[in-house]
Amino acid sequence: MDAFGAEKEKDMGRRIESKPSQTADITCGCRAISNFESNLLYKSNDWVAPKLLPRKFQILIHIPFARFILSKLLGRRGMYEWIIARTKYIDSVFQQVSQEKIDQILIFGAGFDSRGVRFHELLGNIKVFELDAPTTQEMKIKQFRLRDIEMPSSIILIPINFEKDSISAKLNESGFISGKKTLVVLEGVLQYLKPEAAYETLKVVKNIVGAGSWLVFDYAHASVLRKETQISTDIAMMKELNMFGESWQFALDESQVESFLNKYDFELLDHKGPKELEEIYFNSANGIIRAKINGTQSIVKAKRK
Repeated sequence: MDAFGAEKEKDMGRRIESKPSQTADITCGCRAISNFESNLLYKSNDWVAPKLLPRKFQILIHIPFARFILSKLLGRRGMYEWIIARTKYIDSVFQQVSQEKIDQILIFGAGFDSRGVRFHELLGNIKVFELDAPTTQEMKIKQFRLRDIEMPSSIILIPINFEKDSISAKLNESGFISGKKTLVVLEGVLQYLKPEAAYETLKVVKNIVGAGSWLVFDYAHASVLRKETQISTDIAMMKELNMFGESWQFALDESQVESFLNKYDFELLDHKGPKELEEIYFNSANGIIRAKINGTQSIVKAKRK
């Protein structure tokens, strides 16, 4: 994988269309570091992520001071805390799948997501369909093979260009069954799509999942894309994304999320912003918030009507 020292792109175009996603690499790195945190507020349980790191980083993340430095380099400006909170939130949704009698799972832009592996016993025979750019999936397959990580047969990888290919056609070719009760996950996806592609994605989701299906996604705040924020960390983060060639294209106003979901026949179940996530995941036993989450994004859970 090309995180941790990838060269800056001379071409400021859409990097994700030609190379493995650098933000997927960074997310994987942050999860790996978090897995070894001694502070339970910071600890998540992605035991697969550390195995995907280059060997030298696998050694470094066992050293507390090195972990601290790496977390600041990879997840600067509160992004490390955001990735931890988002990971824990979506993990908790996966833990509810069997209770909700979900028939299948569909993950858009899966990157180095390992939930199909980590929750395999809990999920049983439920198929996990992973959609992502071919370059990122090729790198994932390569890393899993190199590190002897067994990928269950229930995981089905589907290479796709979200802005050019037909999602429905790709899914039909891969055995996805339309109309079934489905958990749909768009983690770190909508932000990077052009608005028309984001709308089309939600339209497709609406048409292929059955009643009672769950949708989980995070989104960028529209005020950030409109450059209304005066928070220096937010401004600096947007500049860094542009340098990666993976700039945000799509965002929502927080007050319009419910009406946005209604257009696609989903009802809002849960809506958590940075402050609420801090209260849930970084609140110490004595009621003190121990971490600051980057304030540019929120996460949503919704149900198909």
